Amino acid sequence: MNTNMTSANQNNYDEFLMKAARRRVGFQTHAFVYLIVNTFISALCLFSDGKLPIELWLSWGLGLAVHGIVAYFSFDARKATEREYEKLLKEKKMD
Repeated sequence: MNTNMTSANQNNYDEFLMKAARRRVGFQTHAFVYLIVNTFISALCLFSDGKLPIELWLSWGLGLAVHGIVAYFSFDARKATEREYEKLLKEKKMD
């Protein structure tokens, strides 16, 4: 039974890591698109009227920052719930 529990925990952990990897790759893609698009738009603005789109950089940059925080510092409620459940089981066994 202990082997099955370990296998289930490993599967959950693998799933957690896969989700984290997807979030990080999504953020990296978002950052790449941000750089390419803003470079292109900034170049167009410089060649046409000379005014840089600072509002665009800041507003999109704020969204990008939030995406990065979620991707790298995300709280997984399900994983935390599983840890808390296991902690309670151990406490119950000690009683």
